[in-house]
Amino acid sequence: MQVIGISTDDVKTLVDFQEKTPAPQQFVSDPDRTTTKAYGVDFGLGSLTVAKRQTFVIGKNGKILFTYFDWSPLTNVNKTYAWLQQHPQN
Repeated sequence: MQVIGISTDDVKTLVDFQEKTPAPQQFVSDPDRTTTKAYGVDFGLGSLTVAKRQTFVIGKNGKILFTYFDWSPLTNVNKTYAWLQQHPQN
């Protein structure tokens, strides 16, 4: 299983973050929000547009198996982990 975080931050910001934070996932930069728009997770906050903290579990067949939203990264991880324990992926 692979875990990938998609962020609207630029590559330099993500590299700096990855070096300073022991996050287990790798991050992909989506500064023009192509992917976040495609998944419907771009979110306007005044004049700022960000990506919601949405988690998707995507099966080997490319279909979305599970999705969960919470602004808390820890809650996202815990809910997704619980789902994966109940629905093991081979």
